[in-house]
Amino acid sequence: MTGIYGFVAEFNPFHNGHKLFIDTIKQKYHPDVLIAVMSSNFVQRGDFAILDKWDRTVAAIDSGVDLVIELPVGYAVEPADLFAKGAIKLLDLLKIDHLVFGTENQIDFSKMSQRILQIDTDFEQDYQKNSATNLTDFYRSKGIDIAKLPNQMLGLNYAMQIEKQQVGIEISTIERHESQFSATEIRKRLVTKESIEELVPVTIEKMLHQSSTVSWSDYFVYLKYQIINSSTTELQQIYQMVEGLENKLQKEISTSDSFNQFMEQIKSKRYTMARLRRLMVYTLLNVKKTEIDNLYNNPYLRVLGFDTIGQKYLKSLKKEDLNLITRVGKKEKKILDLEIRADRIRQLVTDQEEDFGRIPYMKGVN
Repeated sequence: MTGIYGFVAEFNPFHNGHKLFIDTIKQKYHPDVLIAVMSSNFVQRGDFAILDKWDRTVAAIDSGVDLVIELPVGYAVEPADLFAKGAIKLLDLLKIDHLVFGTENQIDFSKMSQRILQIDTDFEQDYQKNSATNLTDFYRSKGIDIAKLPNQMLGLNYAMQIEKQQVGIEISTIERHESQFSATEIRKRLVTKESIEELVPVTIEKMLHQSSTVSWSDYFVYLKYQIINSSTTELQQIYQMVEGLENKLQKEISTSDSFNQFMEQIKSKRYTMARLRRLMVYTLLNVKKTEIDNLYNNPYLRVLGFDTIGQKYLKSLKKEDLNLITRVGKKEKKILDLEIRADRIRQLVTDQEEDFGRIPYMKGVN
């Protein structure tokens, strides 16, 4: 089978722009199989996904995606370069031929990524610094300006990872235009109780009203407990806890009455808000560097949903020596330890089982 196309998404939440993106891929490229690698219950900027991974999987499959694979929390809550590293690793395991992503400008991503890697050989991202500023300033000094173009920057990171990992994936793009479709706008409207009817499919609007939607405000008490009841030595072991940040967290947490207030009290010029929010996810989940290293060294493919085309493709993948997971048993529990921990945190508020007894969403499958 040829023409295996894949893309990476958060769908937080799924909206009409996502449906248009999927439709455009099908109209422009006519894929035999379309695969989405989708962030699990946490997203890249250090937030809880509004809807859980199962609701978002249903939306994706019902909108034309053939197979949805989970992007583990250890990949999903990372800066752009590491986010791309994990995503490309999974897409390569899935044996896709083409990676599709949206971009503000049509450029030769492969050629530009090769140029960046040539000038970037000795450059190692220092995660103790503001990574966005550090990286964009470095590229700008070399005549490559990617500031204020988030999709283009992420696309470049995908292209660089394809080069670094030496995988046979071609890049295909969909040009993005200014539009009314915005996940950020939808999230704002949900807070202010404004209508989102014109922004999302009818099924998603129902999900947002009927399902348990969550945000950091629901979990601040658990984060507060974790920080207060941990020693500075224990906090130092948290993934990407650097330069005495553990002391700042312990100093400010007791006087903070909300997550937003806490973030304002710990922010600085050195760290972006997204960087700090990701650190709060690691802290809440008590994530250690060894766990992240293990995830990159031992990737797995967790299936969240598929249609008949996706099912057929999965059967072809089962012939390969892949760590393919469709349900959680004793063996899978060990592999999914970090993910299950993250899901159980979500369950503290939603009281909805995310792992045990859950099977992939199957559309049209007998």
